[in-house]
Amino acid sequence: MEKRTSEELTFSQRLEILIELLQRRPIRPVLEKFSTPQLVQAHNFLWNQMVEFHLRTQAGEFRREEVTRKMVPSAKYQRMQNCDLRIDYCKGIECIWSNTVCAGNKVKNNMEVMAEQIGEYLFQ
Repeated sequence: MEKRTSEELTFSQRLEILIELLQRRPIRPVLEKFSTPQLVQAHNFLWNQMVEFHLRTQAGEFRREEVTRKMVPSAKYQRMQNCDLRIDYCKGIECIWSNTVCAGNKVKNNMEVMAEQIGEYLFQ
């Protein structure tokens, strides 16, 4: 059996995210419990779930922009945080390792948008 570190997003944590989504509850309380590496993994997990739910419930092709346009643009988020780093630090997730609070909040906000999108796919 493979040994897992405390930094990995566990199967039960993934289930917890899905349960909150299916019960139409906010996911932020679940996300607040995650370490930085787990938050990055949760973001990837949720994105993949969102794409899969789209493919299984929607007739049209998945378009990334349909979701990302609902998110706060990186440049605007940076201005809101009074951040003067290069925009590419915020556009990717490079800041997640150096400024965990700011970048973590941005990732959580984006994940809430993804959760809302999943809700639209499942409960429309």
